[in-house]
Amino acid sequence: MAGDDVFGDLAEFELDGPLSRTDKAVTAAGWWRGREAIAKRLTSGERHWRKRFAHEVDAYRVFVACPPDWRVPELFHAGETVLVIERLPGSPPHTERYPLALPEPIVTGLLDALATFAAWRPPSGPLARQATDWAARVRRYVADGDLPAVDQDDLLAAIARAPASFGHGDPLASNALVAADGRLTFIDFEFAGLYPVAADLALLGIWLSRHDPPAEQRCADAARAAGHLAAYRAMRVLWLAREQRLYRDRIADTDNHSAWVAAQLAEATATFRANAHRA
Repeated sequence: MAGDDVFGDLAEFELDGPLSRTDKAVTAAGWWRGREAIAKRLTSGERHWRKRFAHEVDAYRVFVACPPDWRVPELFHAGETVLVIERLPGSPPHTERYPLALPEPIVTGLLDALATFAAWRPPSGPLARQATDWAARVRRYVADGDLPAVDQDDLLAAIARAPASFGHGDPLASNALVAADGRLTFIDFEFAGLYPVAADLALLGIWLSRHDPPAEQRCADAARAAGHLAAYRAMRVLWLAREQRLYRDRIADTDNHSAWVAAQLAEATATFRANAHRA
């Protein structure tokens, strides 16, 4: 598919901007019945991305039935491989996975948004289910050599003790929009669901810490203030193990990034280990 043909079957969608392509989807800005809209077409046939796309559609349907405590794009149209939603005002504060140091108000906005997610109780259904089988993931990472076997039982115990809370699951700066008035809103809910508490904070902290270590400390402090530092430490280990796997298998290593991830994982594992049996 190329050009307008990507959305040629959507008679009510008027393309008004260049197409953006990734290895899994094509997106474009336009108009839907006179309203600003974003259309996304899934182009990947991989089972993983088809499942994620279907989950995102389900998420927007849940938001229609049970509006959450933050602004979400209105759902205009959804199909098996296409999604059309309201275009919210604003632009991402950064587009890289590991952004350069962000302004303090942006970091505050990110943290506030994650706190709002964690406080929301989704209705029964797709957003009220565990996002993944964490026990199976820990065992897989240990079997593959990404985590020390000696830490397996403590990590499993920490995850089992952590309360579940709603999380975005992919709180990249590129998945946020900052409006002219400074208000920050997250979009892209393909990984949303229940996570061990502080999982979003731990993931955001990793991505911010590459170029702004104090921002990671703010994430840890937020977890501590909420009484969830132990869960934060456990999730930091697991997310760093995932980053290590991603940079080994799917993401190009630049600026010696894989070595930095490995060092962060070693430090996070040591911190978790030192505190695993504290009351």
